[in-house]
Amino acid sequence: MLFHASIPAREVGKVASALAEIWQGEAMPFPPVPGAQVVFAGDERATTIEVYPDDRTLEPSPAGVAVGTGRPSRGFVGDHLAIASALSAEEIADIGARHGWRVQVADRGGVFGVVELWLENRYMIEVLTPEMQRDYMTRVTPANWRAMLGGGLAAPGGLRA
Repeated sequence: MLFHASIPAREVGKVASALAEIWQGEAMPFPPVPGAQVVFAGDERATTIEVYPDDRTLEPSPAGVAVGTGRPSRGFVGDHLAIASALSAEEIADIGARHGWRVQVADRGGVFGVVELWLENRYMIEVLTPEMQRDYMTRVTPANWRAMLGGGLAAPGGLRA
């Protein structure tokens, strides 16, 4: 079970606000990281996403994790999150459109669908509507994954086993 994750953003407030709207939750300052915000899903698991300024790094220190300042990333990043939302694909697309971000409905190898919301047109969040969540939870299981790998079928995202 995932409790929280952190993501980079150039416009922290804008990204946090959009995520709060998708989750129908709340965004507020996150004092441990200067300039950051935390988005609360408001669910029973206390799920949150911490949105850090693009130039912040997490670095080890003797007292625990320290926040440093690095270089902002220049383009796309290699990680992503998949999150649940009670909103429809159209409502998610409207949020993205208001911010000028790319949004598209995508199929993950016939296993499940997602709404790709490209925060700041560079960081992908896969948003799953209630219908998409049902497909994901029934199809993305260890048994189904083993069957897919054993059969040499195309994996979600087009990768070959």
